[in-house]
Amino acid sequence: MKKHTKIILSIISILLLLSSCTGSEDIENVLIGTWKYMDYQTGNWEKITFNEDLTYRLVNYSGETYESIVITGTYYYDEKKYVFERRGTSDIGFYYSISGDNFSVVDGKTYVRQ
Repeated sequence: MKKHTKIILSIISILLLLSSCTGSEDIENVLIGTWKYMDYQTGNWEKITFNEDLTYRLVNYSGETYESIVITGTYYYDEKKYVFERRGTSDIGFYYSISGDNFSVVDGKTYVRQ
């Protein structure tokens, strides 16, 4: 009986070890870095910096008024969408794709890695 108990405990231990090894991996954050969009007709541009600590900094520059607006906050992401979290108002989500150094958003803007 002792032998059966040891075998069963060994099998359970192995199964627990294997199940912990096959857990889901974190998604690689391909957004990390600085990306810039430029509208050459108007002189407007946007620069987004995504940080590893899930914070972001967005700078919108107006070529018409020569003014910029800086927005900072936190974000979360998955393979298809990132979401800017905003206090006191609704979060804003964007579907994206990345190809090489180009970061495209569904609204038609393509940012280039800086």
